[in-house]
Amino acid sequence: MSSDIETGILLLSHGSRLNHGEEVINELADMYRKTTNNKVEIGFMEMRKPNIPQAVANLTDNTNIQRIIVVPVFIAHGLHTKRDIPKILGLVDENLELDNNKVEIGEHHHHAHNHHHDIEKVDFDGEIIFTDPLGADPLIVKIIQKRVDEALHN
Repeated sequence: MSSDIETGILLLSHGSRLNHGEEVINELADMYRKTTNNKVEIGFMEMRKPNIPQAVANLTDNTNIQRIIVVPVFIAHGLHTKRDIPKILGLVDENLELDNNKVEIGEHHHHAHNHHHDIEKVDFDGEIIFTDPLGADPLIVKIIQKRVDEALHN
């Protein structure tokens, strides 16, 4: 990837009626901002604001961002990461039916264009890179180990 293209980072959370999920994704975004020079925003699939199109607008308004890396802060793929989010991002046809043998998104690159359909899609004419969720990663195992250790020592 060319480093001369201004890139924004969008961390996506599912969203919850409870406040704690929003607090956690904001805290993660704040921690990540300390490690990067890129503009970082958060967004939610549902139940919280900003939704994905609003988050993209927040990320790109008054900037020269031409590329957005969208990171779903989810443990594993599900309907939202395989179907709903790619549709909102304009990465797949909105009429696409979920078929695990046909829909493989991870590390998906696409130049998104807003088409006015039933779902609200992002309004961004640059490149969108949609990453895989967090997945089975040794770093997550370390967090599990930490939680178990804390439970054993409390």
